[in-house]
Amino acid sequence: MEKILIFVWLCTATTTIDCKQIKTERIYFKDVYGCTVYGYSHSARLIREFGREKVNEFNLYTKFLCISEGQGPKTEI
Repeated sequence: MEKILIFVWLCTATTTIDCKQIKTERIYFKDVYGCTVYGYSHSARLIREFGREKVNEFNLYTKFLCISEGQGPKTEI
């Protein structure tokens, strides 16, 4: 069975776009669907935690990638 991992980045779009990979729990998903649903709910939770003021000030947003284990980006985690 294929294992799917999620990689999440926090980005700011001010004069340039800068994204930093953020540490996430090492969760294995059975398919891309489950990973994607988790990615959107996790992203919404992060944005709520930062709050309206910081999100607006730094133009914060998240992005994520669901990919098969062993094919993901090189990480610093």
